[in-house]
Amino acid sequence: MRYFFPNWSKSPTLYRSQSATIIGQDPALLILASLLLFVVLFWRLGAPTFWDPDEAHYAETTREMIATGDWWAPYYNDAPFFDKPVLFHQLQGASMLVFGQNELGARMLPALAALILILITVWFGARMISPDVGAVAGLMLAASPGVFGLARYAILDTLFTMFLFGGAALLATAALRDRPRLQWPGYVSIAFAVLTKGPIALVLCGLTLALAITLSADLRKRLLGLHWVVGVAIVLVIASPWFVYMYSRFREDFVNGYVLDENVRLFASSRFANQPRFWFYFQILALGLLPWTGLVIGRAVDDIRARLRGEPIDGTEVLLWSWTIAIVGFFTLSTFKLDHYVFPAAPALCLLCARAWSDARQDPRQSRHAGSRVGVWVAGPLLVLLGVAVGYFLVVRLDLPPMAMSIPFALTLAGIAMVATLVARGRLPGIPSLATVALMVTYIGLVRFVMPAIERQKVVDDVAAWVAGEAGQDAVIASYRLNRWNPSFRFHVGRHVEFLEDPGEAETLFASSEPYFCIMRRDALDEFLARGVKLDVRLERRGMWATSGRVLWRNQIPTARFVVVTKPR
Repeated sequence: MRYFFPNWSKSPTLYRSQSATIIGQDPALLILASLLLFVVLFWRLGAPTFWDPDEAHYAETTREMIATGDWWAPYYNDAPFFDKPVLFHQLQGASMLVFGQNELGARMLPALAALILILITVWFGARMISPDVGAVAGLMLAASPGVFGLARYAILDTLFTMFLFGGAALLATAALRDRPRLQWPGYVSIAFAVLTKGPIALVLCGLTLALAITLSADLRKRLLGLHWVVGVAIVLVIASPWFVYMYSRFREDFVNGYVLDENVRLFASSRFANQPRFWFYFQILALGLLPWTGLVIGRAVDDIRARLRGEPIDGTEVLLWSWTIAIVGFFTLSTFKLDHYVFPAAPALCLLCARAWSDARQDPRQSRHAGSRVGVWVAGPLLVLLGVAVGYFLVVRLDLPPMAMSIPFALTLAGIAMVATLVARGRLPGIPSLATVALMVTYIGLVRFVMPAIERQKVVDDVAAWVAGEAGQDAVIASYRLNRWNPSFRFHVGRHVEFLEDPGEAETLFASSEPYFCIMRRDALDEFLARGVKLDVRLERRGMWATSGRVLWRNQIPTARFVVVTKPR
């Protein structure tokens, strides 16, 4: 412990009071944190229509749950949906009943979960290390691109991380701070994580536990002193009834759809082509931690050097690294990879960065923190490089309003100011306010300029609204080969949609006596017309085929033509 906080081992109360004084000396911190949270989590939260396709899929599933009154078995487009357990949809349903069955109602739950996750990170850092570290970690997490993106995206990752990291934080505090009563809400929180994303919650906690007790004898004694048998029983009592209910209701369909397809095969078999390389998640974390990437690398170097020299590393540090390694390692081994899968590692990485910041500030000359000091010095130049790169794209490649130049200006100015402050003062401020403000300005620019520019190219909601208004109740509504459009179209049209992929299926619909409205791309229509199929085009719109920043490029706007066809009149 002495290698990190020399004074704390002698007087924890004194050290904590000194840390609290550091925070209290900066009255702008509360204002900065409040503005940051508002911008990142809630400002214009419901303004963009759904980004395709996942959040519309989840939102539609939740809306059908509300419509049918069946709050235990998720359905999508009137068919059982076995992708994830039910808790996210239940809580999202409550949010949509309060805030509306729209984008705002669907996204409010992830935003609120992200807010609670940030507060949990602050609490855990303050309890286990110092109030100063907790505050810095909270700011770093709130300003991270992962939180900005996932809190505004109506999927379950922020809620899952809130329950999972919250439960792990309670268990760690119970073990390392002799607060055994905290383990009980910790087990309950992990049970809720299981009900949010499935048994993967137990796998990640188990891997972390195995790593921690392997790396530290002290952790082995403290962690194994918790009531794990009773705790696992609590998790099973809370979580297992839903799985039993779904099996009793859907039998083999649930086993094949959820247990095998969405868990075993997704992890172990090559169901999807063109998957990222082995190092994919390391790239994601390096980008997602900017400008603190060098800081976490420096901290890792410091801890490895200390370990090789035989110096002790305290239990909190070992737990944070074990948590990160378990999450990144597990999903790296999976054959199916999505960038947001490793989001649960973000709170631990921000705590490690905040601790490195604090140590470099408290002991600027100690060789134990040499890597952390290098990481601090790298943060400013990284902001400058990021600002220059963004500025280049704004000037040369992207078609955005001139005010969008505030983004690269803020990043570059903050990076220069960070370097100048380090040179002039020779020590770090208590709070990384310059980088935080620069990132907040970046998010303001993204919400104010970039998102509306992309939104102007999204036409699925308008087309769905037109179809909903024109199609009678007896008409069949269909889409043909619009995979990425289907969930958003289904949500905005508000009725059952036939998702057609095979040309034969489509021609069967076209030849039937039933009235229909079918949306497809113009090139697909041309193929049907070339085969002699008679169709009337009732609506044609030009827009983007998939959500992509490339729609903002000056000379390469990949828009497509979409048509709604009906029977010839």
